Order: sequence, then C-alpha cells, then structure tokens
Amino acid sequence: MNIHRQALKTEISSLQNVESDKVYFSILVENTLNMAIYNVSIKTFIQNLQKTHKESEIQIITFNEEVLQIFEFDQQPIFLRDSIKEIKFSKTSNKANFGLALQECYKNIESCRSDSSISHIIIFSSGISSDDSSDGLIEIMSLENNFIYGIAGCGEEGVKNLQTLLPDIVVIPLSKNATKDISKLISSSDLNSEQGSINCPINIEVFPHTNETQSIKDDLYLDIVLKPDGNTSCIPSGSKIKFLPNKYYSGYTIQIKNDILFGFPYEETIRLEYKKGQIEKSQFQNFPSRIEFNIELSNDKENIIGGFVWLNICYFLGDLKSKYRVSIGVEGGIGNGKSTCLNGFVNLFNPTFDFIEYFIANRSKGDHVTRSVDCTSLKEILQSKYDIHPVQESFKDIDIVWTDTWGFVDTDVELKHKVEGRIHHGTLKNDCIIQLPNEKYRIDCFIFVVSIRNFSDATAMLKIEKKIKEVIQVGITPLMAITFVDSLTKNVFQELLKKVNELSIQQSNTFIINNYTENETTKDISKDIQYLRLLTKAVQLCKIKNEKDFITQSKNQNLTPSKSKETSFLQSTINNYISPIKQSTTEHQQQQQQQQQQQQQILSIEPKVITVIIDIIQDINSEKLLQTFEIEAILDHTFLELKEILKNEIDPNINISDWNLTKENGTILLDSSKLSSVCKNLTIDSLKLVLKKKVKL
Repeated sequence: MNIHRQALKTEISSLQNVESDKVYFSILVENTLNMAIYNVSIKTFIQNLQKTHKESEIQIITFNEEVLQIFEFDQQPIFLRDSIKEIKFSKTSNKANFGLALQECYKNIESCRSDSSISHIIIFSSGISSDDSSDGLIEIMSLENNFIYGIAGCGEEGVKNLQTLLPDIVVIPLSKNATKDISKLISSSDLNSEQGSINCPINIEVFPHTNETQSIKDDLYLDIVLKPDGNTSCIPSGSKIKFLPNKYYSGYTIQIKNDILFGFPYEETIRLEYKKGQIEKSQFQNFPSRIEFNIELSNDKENIIGGFVWLNICYFLGDLKSKYRVSIGVEGGIGNGKSTCLNGFVNLFNPTFDFIEYFIANRSKGDHVTRSVDCTSLKEILQSKYDIHPVQESFKDIDIVWTDTWGFVDTDVELKHKVEGRIHHGTLKNDCIIQLPNEKYRIDCFIFVVSIRNFSDATAMLKIEKKIKEVIQVGITPLMAITFVDSLTKNVFQELLKKVNELSIQQSNTFIINNYTENETTKDISKDIQYLRLLTKAVQLCKIKNEKDFITQSKNQNLTPSKSKETSFLQSTINNYISPIKQSTTEHQQQQQQQQQQQQQILSIEPKVITVIIDIIQDINSEKLLQTFEIEAILDHTFLELKEILKNEIDPNINISDWNLTKENGTILLDSSKLSSVCKNLTIDSLKLVLKKKVKL
C-alpha cells in the first residue's frame, strides 16, 4: 500500500434500478425557418445518440404549424438514418405549435414505457410557441423518472424565450458541437436531480498504488479503501464493487467476503490491465478521463449505485523520462497559441485539477503577444507554482526546458542559431543579438504551433515552410501543432487540413491541439491527453538527437590525438624530413586503412532509429485488417526481433513463428534479415510493413 498518498477525486453519480433496463429518448425538433441554420447540428446529434445508446429506444417529433412523428419508439434503429432525412425545415414560416408537440410526446411515452423506465426529453427550439404549452408541460412533468433538457437556437434571445416556456429546467444554447453539449447537460442533470442526492452506505476512497508517475502503456494499480458511512454499521458480505472496463483498461471486481464493520476499513489493491494492441494515435484517444464503477449491495439487490474515479494525467508521464536534458522550442505566428500550448504542457505536471497559466510573464499588459525569449525549465516551474505533492518526487528524471518566443517576423534570425544556443534567455524582439553558443540555451526539437486559419493564407504558409526547412537543414525533425480547429465546421476543417501536404512535414508529425481558453480554469483530461501525445513525440525525438550527439562527441574524442601524441607526431615528421631513410608507401597505406577502419567501427555504433508501422492481418483470404501498431526500431534489428517486440505488444502467449512479416506488396521477409535490408534510403524515418498469419497446409 502507498503510505504517503493522496486520494483521487471520487464521485457517486447515479442510482439505477436493476429492473429499469429500458431508456427512452424523445427528440422534439422545431423545424421552423428560425431553426433551419441548425439543420446539420441537430441531425448529427441524433445519429450520434443512436450510436452511443444502441439499447435505447428513440422517437423523433417535429413541430412548426404541423406536428409530425418522424420516428416511433418501436421501430428498428436501422431505419433511423432514413427517417432523419425526413426532417424538413420550413422556408417561410416561424409558427411553432410547441404545446401540441409536448402533448404528442407525452402520449407516446405513456403508451409504451413502464414506471421503472427512464425517459429523456430533448427539445430543440427557438423558444417561440404559437399555442398554449402549459397543459402539455404539466403532463410531461408528471412522468416518473423523466428528465427534460432545453436546447435553444437563435442565441441569447432564444435561450431567454425557451427558459420562459420551460421554467425550472436547465436551458443551454445550441452550438456547433451539440452532441458534446447535450452529453454534459444530461450528465449534470442526472447529478442535480432527485436521484443525484443518493444516500450511499459505502464510503469509498481510491489512491494511486504508487507515487511514481508511470507510462501510459502500463497497467493501472489502485488502492481501494472501503468503510461504512456514518449512518451505516456495516457493509454486508456478498456485496460487490465492480470497476467497469473501457476501451483502454480491463475491469475488476472486488467481492466482499466478510462484513466490513464501522471503524475497521477494508483495503484491496486492484489491477486494471492496459489493453495492448492499440496504435499510437488511438492509444491516446482512448485514454479515459475517469474509471467508472458500480456498487452492488447484497442486502439491496434492486438498486445499483454508480460512481467514478477521476484520473489525473500527472500520474501517466513516465514516457517523458530521459537521462538527457530535453530542450524544446515553440515557434509560430503571432496569436497562433504558442504560449497557450506551453501552458498546456506545464499543466500536465500539475497534480491539482485547477488550470494554472505560467507563460504570461513576458507579455505586455492587455495583450497576448510574447516580446522576448523565455527559456524556462520544468524544475523551476514546479518549485515556484505548486505545493509539494507525492507524485512530484518522480519527476526528478524528467528534465525539460521550454523556449517561448515572439511570432514570426521577416527580420528573424535563422533557427540554426537557436539550435546552437546563440539566442539567450531574455533576448528582446527588437534587439535580437546572436551571441556565443551556450549549452544552457540550445534547442533539440521544434514544435510549430499553427492556427488552422493560416492554411488559407498563402503568405503565412510561406513563412511557416521557410522555418520548417531551416529546422530540417540542421538535421532536426519538425513537429506541428494545429490549433483553433474547434472554431470551424467539419467540412471547412477537412478542406483546410489537406493543405498540410504543401508543407515539408510528415503527417505522422502533425497533431491537432484543442487549446485551453481564457475562461477555462479547470483541467480537461481530453485536452491534456493531446498535449501529452505531442510532448511524448517531442521528447522521443530529443532522446534520439541527444544519443546521436553523444556518439558523435565520443567519436571525435577517439579520433582526435592528445597533445603529447601531436608533439611526437610532429617530432617524427621532422625526423623523417631530416633522415635520408623515408617511410615506405606500403606502411603509409596501412596506416590510412587502420584509420578508416577505426572510423567505420565508431560510426557503426550509431543507432539508426526508424518508426515502423505494421498492419496485422489474421485472415489471409479476406485480407481483413485486424489492428495497426507503430513501434520504434533500429536498423540493425532482425525481422525476428521485430516480431518478438510485436508479440509483447499483442499477446505474450501467441506463437510468433506462425506469423510472417512482409512488405506491402506481399514479399515475405526472412527472420534472419535486418531491417536495414529493406531501407535502401537511409534518410527515411518511417516504414510500412504487414504481419500476416501463415497459411496452414
């Protein structure tokens, strides 16, 4: 057990009746002229609702001057997509019979659901009613286990009008991301409903099993402490606490064998296994913000208490550890979100749930423009910003320095000077002086922060491309973070994103980042995971560069003769010049060959690291893709060694000899051959292979 520990945030979220296995969704859509601009958002929400609640039943009712039931509760979900197409918005009228729509909704719910069922009614409306809605609302409110949500179009005025029609019911504005907004609304409404004030007889505390930050790909160990609350004398034997599986971790069930008495807490360490076989991108996308659990009491089997444990990203930073100092420069145009991106990186190490802004010191009052070079180390930030927290002790092996600077200007110096450490901390934009190299200010990796809007600006794209090429010329792989993507519609975003191919940067080194806004004061793990994915890639590139630099330095030290050797060599040269006996041509050639062999031996130890993307195909006949992996490998690896690496990722128990590694064209690669045999061009940094199950004869 972890003695010096701090509990993770835990919440009891819901009370479910085991007999209530049916959930009904009623979607009321005002299809007037006023609401026509929300056509796509509303239809997208309905499609997503059906995907995420496949076991639920849905009805759709549209209302303007006419009230129509577009989709009925008892119809098959497979027909829902066709029914959505029948939602037609008026091109002339803004009349809406809101009251009749509520009455139609009540009649349909009452005819098919039981008292134990749960009903969610989601109303899309501009807040205008052409008839009296009071009777319909009273009928709807009389239903048991019923929740109503108002989603208003037409801005603030629409919210105000709809709130008048739906008093005492939460109303939110309809945004471009209706699915996300309504999901939050449903969650908050459940918590604030009568069912939200749950008397849970179990006090549950959850602690990280260790204060050591771990890799995101490790199994998750948690210490669970159970004890009766103040109003309960014991937790009965036979009760269960089920930690539910998700896309990232397996589940776990704690079975209470003996009564847990008040004053005698029960502790157990649980292991949630990381689900192997996830490719790098989906691995980060699937990482959960919380672990859900159910409490099943043996003396109250009719009800299940639901809850969840909030995870903090600072416990999953193990992949950022390095034996070298890692220096990352952040570049980009003015107002593209460089400093905001840096604040996102810093808050990964924040053990609290509050978002803290650090990179603001060198801005002028009232604006968000960086005017000088700011080189700041993680250790300085932790010492100045955060109270001592147990997990911080494990950050000692994470030595990261970030460099913030002003936006691109035509008079900027070349980035090679930053790589050499010639642009020092505190250098002003209007007085940028190239100084003597300083190891403290050198940069190993560059992240270009680019607003998605810049992709439609030819001048901005030329500046970005110029800077990217400067980085490539000094042997550094550039990374790009694309920001402000949430400000565009999906179609516009996809169209602009195609222009990434115009830049000299690989698609695998391009990352979408949803930066925090000024109004956000609480950390969002869905955003934190984007920052972690980008920072992990940057640290990996820095490790490779530092390793190469170290080997190059070692090579130079081995090849450079000492001062005493220089003297003796000079003396021997003089002697040879004076002496009539000259060195033979054969001896001179032998010395040259020895020097060349020595150089080749030193160069041969330099590791050539490459990203290998491998598709897994189990069924040879159908060629159906099973999974995709992305691993780091060295050119000296044999294909058998690659298969062994894959075996550990997929399933350690499989027989890897039953599988073949092949090229994309199907050519089988011999186990004894090396990766370098298929890398004719040694400048490439990624390769695509296929792992296929052998055909059994």
